[in-house]
Amino acid sequence: MSQKIFLEKLTLIGFRKNYEVEFKSGLNFISGPMSTGKSSIVEMINYAFGSEKHNAYIEIRNSCKEVELVFSIGNRKFKIVRPLFDFKRPVKLFRWIDEIGGFNENFEILPIDTPANEASLSAFLLNEIGLADITVANQTFSFRDLFKYCYVRQSTIDSENLLKEKDWGSSIKRRPTFEIIFNIYNDLLGDLKQKLKEKGQYINTLQKKREGVFEFLKEIKIAEVKEILDEQVKLKKLLSEKNKKLAEIKASGRYDDELTLNLEEVIAKHKESISKDDLKIQDITKYIEKLMLLRNQYSSEVQKIEFILEGAVVLNKFDFEICPSCLNPIDEKTGCNLCGSELKDLSASEIRVYKSELTRIKRKFNGLTTFIESQEVSLSNIKRKRRGEIEELHKKQRELDRLRNDYISPFIEQIEQMNFEIGNIYKNMDQLDNELLVISHFSKLNEKILEEEGLYEGLKKQIEDLQFDNITKDEIVHKLSILFNKILKEFNFPKLSEAYIKDSNYLPYVRGVKYDELGSGGAITMTTMAYFLSIALLKTKTKNYPGFLIIDSPRKNLGADAKNNDEFKDEEIFNSIIKYFISITQTETSDKDESKDEVEVINDLQLIVINNGYPDFLNENDLIKEFDGKGTRGLPYGLIDDIENPLQ
Repeated sequence: MSQKIFLEKLTLIGFRKNYEVEFKSGLNFISGPMSTGKSSIVEMINYAFGSEKHNAYIEIRNSCKEVELVFSIGNRKFKIVRPLFDFKRPVKLFRWIDEIGGFNENFEILPIDTPANEASLSAFLLNEIGLADITVANQTFSFRDLFKYCYVRQSTIDSENLLKEKDWGSSIKRRPTFEIIFNIYNDLLGDLKQKLKEKGQYINTLQKKREGVFEFLKEIKIAEVKEILDEQVKLKKLLSEKNKKLAEIKASGRYDDELTLNLEEVIAKHKESISKDDLKIQDITKYIEKLMLLRNQYSSEVQKIEFILEGAVVLNKFDFEICPSCLNPIDEKTGCNLCGSELKDLSASEIRVYKSELTRIKRKFNGLTTFIESQEVSLSNIKRKRRGEIEELHKKQRELDRLRNDYISPFIEQIEQMNFEIGNIYKNMDQLDNELLVISHFSKLNEKILEEEGLYEGLKKQIEDLQFDNITKDEIVHKLSILFNKILKEFNFPKLSEAYIKDSNYLPYVRGVKYDELGSGGAITMTTMAYFLSIALLKTKTKNYPGFLIIDSPRKNLGADAKNNDEFKDEEIFNSIIKYFISITQTETSDKDESKDEVEVINDLQLIVINNGYPDFLNENDLIKEFDGKGTRGLPYGLIDDIENPLQ
């Protein structure tokens, strides 16, 4: 069984403030009216995990610059930080360090690329969960292939192409991914054995490197950490005694300000320089934030023009009440009053104008990105200079402190000797600090070896489980069909009998027909949810499922909002769905169908549900976020809760 992923916290890093959503085990329900940011929460999880891009939300673009996702894989915790409106830039990966009780300040750069690039985000995630270096259909298996089974979008919950199985290019890895999830993929065992061999060779290389570093440490005779710390205590005590003796020597002398005047002038200059650097850092930081906001706007303009060029003809087939470009109401006669979109075929001259404008904006975007990077380099240089100034200031201040007490010329020789001894103590203390730094690097190498050995043992266990697990594809499909049929019964949706998963294509069938032939939007919605839930919930010994499932809008196609006292004829069905969500995230159960076949269901699924409204019986602890779209009733009006005039 692969390692599971547990989502802990999503944060949108804003210009004015940060916007956080914390997740828990079990059911995580997010409720609110339309356009309050519910779906953007889960879309940002998708984006942090490597989706190509996200929707250009106006409020987020105007308020935020980065998305941050904290999550755990097994017993290891990580943090991903990704720029919001620069889709091609890599992510920053931070690792949690137990010794410091926080994330390491040093981060890794992971490109948004295929796992064929071993440094990519996808390769990292697959390596951590134990599914690295797998080839399916002559292509590298990607974390994005696996993520499709964890995210039921609002736009696809009633789709008749739920896993894009009708698109040849998109579906080529769909069936192998299903088989990988349930460990019935024929080539998986061979791929894991090859990965185990490569992992063993890598660990041997690290161990040889560690041996070399250890011999080097022995050669230069660096002591153990405890000895170094004990020596630091002794030196600090000796330094205190020397400073006390120096003060006694100076006590009988007279004050001669000429000895300290130059030092005071140098210290004053350092302080002035540090103050100027502080102002520069503050100004450049604010300047960069403004530039990033401008870059976000350029990105939005690029998306709008690309949308106009690529989608105008398609969009003419539909009637719109709001403009798909800027989301403002459309006048039936004149089109959009804000951006001027008329949703009509473009002439050749108009296309040339749009393409020219697109090229110009992209040039500005690229130029602005380069300029921002140069400003960030400048900011880093100023910070480095400031650190140097502070270090030099402390050095001069120590010299001044030693000279500032009263003395007369007969005592100068004694003072100089004492200062020399104090200087040697400081030198020895610096040497001990350097030794601790070397030992720290050696410790990090040990930690890396331990981490790789843990992954190695996980691979061994996964291979052993595969070799001893004699479950067949037919058994998996049979158990899955039982669970799928049982979930549909729990939903209480009428006329959804004889449900099963077909072994030839792994797709859901109900009443003898494939799900896309049911004809009812509500039936397809129920079937889609039951299908993804059955894959997530079916318990096997060697399952490779990430451990979380996101469902956006389970109420879709079921009628009006009962929470707002509207007529809702399918309230019983919706309540049945939520009750089932609660039951699978709170208790461990074993279920039997009419033929007495037993199906085990996991009870540690992290289920994230997005919906407009919720039933009264939902536990308030399961309601992790609620918006009201108005900012009344003590609730925020949306995810971005500090914008002005949110309803305009």
